[in-house]
Parts: sequence; C-alpha cells; structure tokens
Amino acid sequence: MTDSDHIGRIQGVLRGELGEHAHVIADPYTGLRVTVISAEFVGMTPRARRERVQALVPDASIVRYDLLTPDEARFVELEEPTVPPATADLPLWPEALAHGKADEIVVRFPSEDYGTLPSPVVSTFYSLRGGVGRSTALAHAARIIADQGLTVLCVDMDLEAPGLSSLFDVEDRVTEGMGVVPLLAAAEMSGEIADLEQHVIRVTEDAGLFLLPAGFPGAEYARLLSHLDPPAWYADDEINPLRLLVEAVSGLPEKPDVVLIDSRTGISPLAAPLLFDVSDINVVAFYPHPQAKAGTRALTRALLAAKSRRSEDGDRCTPEVRFVVSPVPATSEVRELYSERAQDWVREWLSVARNHEGGPAFEALEEIIQVVSYREALAVSDSVMRVQGDDEFSVVADWITGLVEPHDVLGEHEDDEAAEPSKAEVLSSLQFAGETAENQELEELRGTFLSTADVGRALALDTVVVIGRKGTGKTAVFRKLAESSNAVVVTSPSSLDTYWSWTPDSNLYAEFERELRNRGMEWRQLWPALVALAVKQYVPSIPQPRWLDRPIGVLGAAGQYSKMDLLDDVIAVLSSPRASLLVGDWLLEIDRSLDSDRVLLFDALDTGFGNTDDDRVRRNDGVAGLLAVIGELGPQLGRLKFKVLLREDIWREVKVPNKSHLTARSARLSWSSKTDYLRIAIKQACRSDAFKRLVSSRLNKPDFQLDKTPVEYWPEDFVRSAWVILASERVSGGRTAYTDNWVWSRLADANGDHAPRALAQMMTAAVARERGFEEGNRYSRSIIRPRALVESLDDVSESALDALQTDEFPELKPLLRRLSQIGITPFAAEQLEETPQELVRLARDVGLLEEVAGPGGEVERYRVPELYRKALTMNRRGQA
Repeated sequence: MTDSDHIGRIQGVLRGELGEHAHVIADPYTGLRVTVISAEFVGMTPRARRERVQALVPDASIVRYDLLTPDEARFVELEEPTVPPATADLPLWPEALAHGKADEIVVRFPSEDYGTLPSPVVSTFYSLRGGVGRSTALAHAARIIADQGLTVLCVDMDLEAPGLSSLFDVEDRVTEGMGVVPLLAAAEMSGEIADLEQHVIRVTEDAGLFLLPAGFPGAEYARLLSHLDPPAWYADDEINPLRLLVEAVSGLPEKPDVVLIDSRTGISPLAAPLLFDVSDINVVAFYPHPQAKAGTRALTRALLAAKSRRSEDGDRCTPEVRFVVSPVPATSEVRELYSERAQDWVREWLSVARNHEGGPAFEALEEIIQVVSYREALAVSDSVMRVQGDDEFSVVADWITGLVEPHDVLGEHEDDEAAEPSKAEVLSSLQFAGETAENQELEELRGTFLSTADVGRALALDTVVVIGRKGTGKTAVFRKLAESSNAVVVTSPSSLDTYWSWTPDSNLYAEFERELRNRGMEWRQLWPALVALAVKQYVPSIPQPRWLDRPIGVLGAAGQYSKMDLLDDVIAVLSSPRASLLVGDWLLEIDRSLDSDRVLLFDALDTGFGNTDDDRVRRNDGVAGLLAVIGELGPQLGRLKFKVLLREDIWREVKVPNKSHLTARSARLSWSSKTDYLRIAIKQACRSDAFKRLVSSRLNKPDFQLDKTPVEYWPEDFVRSAWVILASERVSGGRTAYTDNWVWSRLADANGDHAPRALAQMMTAAVARERGFEEGNRYSRSIIRPRALVESLDDVSESALDALQTDEFPELKPLLRRLSQIGITPFAAEQLEETPQELVRLARDVGLLEEVAGPGGEVERYRVPELYRKALTMNRRGQA
C-alpha cells in the first residue's frame, strides 16, 4: 500500500465515524497530522479525544492532533489542511533530526579543501546528558589553546545552568546586567549587540583567555531568559541575536582566534542553532552507556545533515564533529572496553556520511574520538585554574586549533622591497627524486643525497655490512661509494653503470652453484676467486694465480670480459684439488701487491640471485658464504675493504659463524629520526632556487644563514619551519593532525621503519596534484596543501605494495590476496590460521603485519600499516 493509500484509508475511517470534517496529511518529517471537527468531542477532555481517535486507527503514527468541537472551531483559526513544506535550512531540532534520518548524507566539511579557516573558529561543546565532563573539557582545552599563544573567548550558553565563570574562578566578577542573556535580550529589541567588550572578563593576565558569562543569576536574569525565543530568530525577516553576537565577537579589541561555546544539554531550544548554524566544529561528549546511544546517534546524524553559517564557493558547509568519551574508569582493561564500544557506536553513527566522491567521509575514528579517564583530582576540583588536565585534553585543543588559519601565509610579503618568489614560481620549479636510486641520474643523486649519522656510518670504511629495507637508501649509499676512484664493484644492480658485462646475474649464480656441487665445494670457497677476478678488472697488474698455466681475467675474443669468461676463469681457479687453500692465499697476495686501499662493493644480493624458491635458497647460501669469507679473510687483508649492502630480512635469515663480530661492524639505515626524514624532502625542495629563496627570506637570522648552510646542519626547528612552508602545519578535515606527524606515521611500515623513497614519491605526486588544484582553487597557506599529501598516499601505497610483491617478496602474494579478502585492519589472528605460518612470520619481519597482543600476551590481532593498507583496499577498523 502506498503512503497516499494509507492516508486515504485512515481519513476514510475517521470520516465514517466522526464526520466529514476529518483531514489527514503527512507531516513533512515523520508520521501524520490529524484535524477533526466533530460534535462527538463535546464534553470530552483533550486526552479522551486523542484516545478516541487512536482507538479508531491504532496503526496510525500521529504526531499532531487538532481535535475540536464545532463551537470551538469558530474561535480557532485552523491551518489549511495541506502538507507544509520541510524547512530544510532552519537549524532547529525538528528539522535537523528529520534530515538526519536519511540513508546517505553527503558532507562538505569547512576544512575539506583548505585545511584551515579564517578566525574566529567557533566550537560548541555539547552533551545530550549531563555529568560527562563537557564543560571541563571545554575549560581545559581553552587553557591549552591560550597557552599556545592564541586568543580564546569562552561563551557560557548553558543559560539555564551557567557555570563556566565558576570553573574559571571568576564568578565574583560577574555583575548584574552583564553576560549573554542581557546581550541577546537587548538585541531582540534593538537589532544590534552593543558594548560587547564591557561584558567580557579576562580570565588570565599572562595568556589570551577570555570569558563571556551567561549572566548574573537573579530575578532580572530569569525574566529576560524566559522571553528569549531562539526558534523565532530564524523566522522570516526576524532579527537573529545569536548571529549578531557571533559576528560582534570579531570586533573585540583582542579579536579571538577561537570561540568555545558551552551549550545546554538535551534538546534545548538554543542548543540547536549553536550546533547546526554557528559552529565550525562540534565537540560531543558522551559516556558509552546504552542510555546515551540512541539519542547521541540521532544528534550525530543531524550534525552530518546540518549546514553551518560558514560557506565555501557559495556552498554552505557541514560542521566538523568530534567526540569526547568521558569519564571512563582508568583501568587499562575497562578503558579499552569502553574505547572499542565508543568506536563501534560512532562508526555506525557516521556510516551514512559520504564525501563528494561517494567514499566514506571518515577514515580513522581514533583521530576524532578522545577517551578521557576518570581522575579524582578533576572530579573534585572547583576550578580548572587549580588543576592540570592537559595530557588528555590537548587532543581536544588540537582538534580546534588545527582549523585556525595561520597568521603567516604565502604572499603576505609581496609588497616588500625584496619581494619573495611567488607560489607559482616555486611550484613550477619544485622537483623531488621520486625515482629509485637506480634510475636517478648521477647528478640528481648528488644533489639529493642526504648525509645523516646513519649514512655516515654506512659510508665509513670500517663498516662492513650496511643493512636496510628496500627504499631506505642502500643503493644511494652504494652509488656514492661507487663514485670513488678506489671502488671495486663486485656485484651491482643491472640498471646502473656499475654493472659490467661480466657482473654476475641469476643465471651465472646458478652455474656457480652447479660447479660447486660437482666439486663438493661451498660458496665460501668461491667468493675469494670471484673477488680476485673483479679486482683484476680494475687493477690489471695484480698477480696471476701461480698454479695455473694460463692467464685469467683477461679480455675475451670480443674485446671485453664477459660472464662466460668469468665462469671459465672461476672453473679454472677451482679446478685444483687444493683450490680452497690456494684461492685464499691468492687474494692475500693481491692485497699485499696493492699500493692503495680498495673498497669491495656488493649490492643487488637480493633480486640479483632471482626470485624463484630455488633462487632464494641459493641466495641465502651464497650470502652466508660471502659473510663467512669476510669473517675469515677480512681481518687478514690490509688494502682490500669489504662493503656489503644487504636487505634486512636476508641479514636476519643467513646463518654464519661469529655473526656477532660482523654485527659490531654493521650500520643500519632505518631513518629513526623524524627530523632527518623531513630533511630529505627539504633538501630535495631546495634544489629549486625559488623555494630556497623563499625559505631563506622567512627563516634567515643574522647569526644563521640558511642559504649558506647545508640542510644537514640546519637546527631542528628550522627544518620544521621549512616543512610548514612547504607542506603546511596541519592536516585537517577528518584528521587535524600535524602534517609532519601524519606523513611520519603514514609512511612507516609495521616495524616503524621509513623509506626515503616513499617520502620522495609522496612529494612528487603531491606537487603534481597541487599544480592541478591551483588552476581552479588557489591556496596560499603553503606551497603544497595538505589535501595533496593525503590524496598522494594512494600512489605511494600502490608503489610500495608493488615493490613488496614484485621486486622483494613475490612469495608473499598468497598472503596479500588473503589480506585483501579480509578487507579490514586490525583483524583477528584466527583469520590467518589457514595461511602458512612461514609467510606470516615473513610478513611480520618485513613490516607488512604488526602483532597486537591480548591480555595474556598471545597474538590476538594483526594490523596492516597505512603504507600497504590503501593498496590492499582494506578498510580501517574505525572507518565509517
């Protein structure tokens, strides 16, 4: 039955029983409106009349009754019984809650494109029920924001139960006639907010923290409050005192950067426009008890459907929403329980929200939910001025300050005599080395190579083994070493100019293994011969092996030394029954004949052996043999210096005697310093003369000239300031995190390791996106807007996953398919029970999976890092 048929049936029943003056129409939001004029109602109470109608149509959902006798109808002006329009733009409870019932809601947050907003940023703190720390969260966040150097105005809009003045310990400074209630009441009559400054109290002298109290609670206050009618403010052609008050704030002598509003709890008339109209960001406090679930769900959906006063490009924005879960018992087990319950609830509440591309509007719920533990000191304190609660409330402060437009933006100094380069000039010249080190031109590598403490140890002659994940810079170190005139490249990536016609490849390694097996020999007996023949190509004058009757290591018939020549010479050298002793002695003799040091370089010991299962077994045996030779012969050599660059998982896998001695002479490229990681981007950006001039103009000091100092030696605060100029300070939208922290966490694998290649790839993709964005939507707060970084993570993730399964660990492909099927992270460990455990262990070792232990210490869940999650098309648990 259609809705019109249903209404017609109900109307027919009522007319048949109560007369022809019975009308039924649909309410614009939900249910039905019934109007009946009938003599039967004479002598009946309103309640009896409603019960009579309900008895006739028990299946009808009636939300409004107009039930009158004929005599009463003559004195009442009834509305025409037609369906009234839904007033979509009114920020009032009936409208907001009705629009929040949609199955899908497209949102546009004010920070979505720009990251920040012109001040003041307005935030309303709200809770459906009392006792959940709403005002406390506001007051502590206000103190933190003010201590950061921003100006904060707190406004007490809990007009029926004002209390902020007491929390800030300034209650005795609130006098009769001052405050929100007198201001709003006067504005209803005059249409203006007069002398706002006289109503504002400065809370602290040493920070910009101010309070606009609700008022002095007396008889006059109660009288004025009873006359305030917020719904009427949004009627046509009416004065809107609330909007006037918010607009007047910008005219204060100390204009606030942030306005924090403490709202009345529940479905109060004033709370609706505060939440759905004037706020840029709403902080909803709740305790995860079932009593709060349904109401807070409805509120959240209403917030998603709201359109605030803030607009971009003519479109009104959706107010941001964040959640404070408070006060939660402080024990870790209970806190975890309530945190997971809150995330589950919020995920469902936000599941209807979609961005303009149709995807989920919220990705990481842990970034928009803050759990606050119960603390007795906070609970019993009369004033926030006497107790510190900064640790847990600093996140709440960050949510709000993350939306505040920075004072210093690009283009601010365009009229200076020494004009800075424009953003367009910088952006057009900006380039990052997104290619792998193998594919970079040598000149580009020299310009982007960053020397850190770890890199310095890797380059040092006394470092024998350089360990690192793919993309951490091993090949860049290799190329830097190979530039030296004393380098002897024994093995090399095939894409480099250090790869000779004789350089071993997977086919040659297979032939070597076959010859070793035929002779009952091991890899540790092959490597001295291979090293000696490599040195021969660089220093032709070295001694020949005395036990052979022909010269070896000489050019073949084609005028070059080939892989076949190398294989023949190795076979000849190993043909002697005493080869295992003779070859070592020959290498020692070569060492004594040299008049200068030679660095023996070994790279491509991973994919150089091939990628089949047999190749990987051969690789492990071969690398173990090489390390054994280094341990045995290395200490006896004076001029020849071994330098082996190894992938970390291979280093862990190989078994070699006295490995601890090699560990003491190893260096690990892990990029454990966030500042050094940022230096990579800054150094590459500084290849743009325009960017270097811009940074120098902003950051140069008389005692420290950036343009004359290598990036490696810039102080940490200068590095971060340069990063903010390059990529802004905050990632906003659903995040409001610092951009450097966001990049640092998103580009880490599950072991916390970072690859410079991933950062360069992100910056390359972000520059390309930014150039496109600038054509239709200029952004002057940094060279690259945060949105470009966020969207570029997809490109980096695809590249990282492709390298993992194609170049590094093709054996992981079955596990990767399984992860895509699981589709969410973190996930229960049981979901990998049928996956070979050696693959799971490899995935943990290489940073694809992170173990999450349960209360007993056993592995309960696995987490996939952001670096791979995107490409695996896995949702985050906590994604709405």
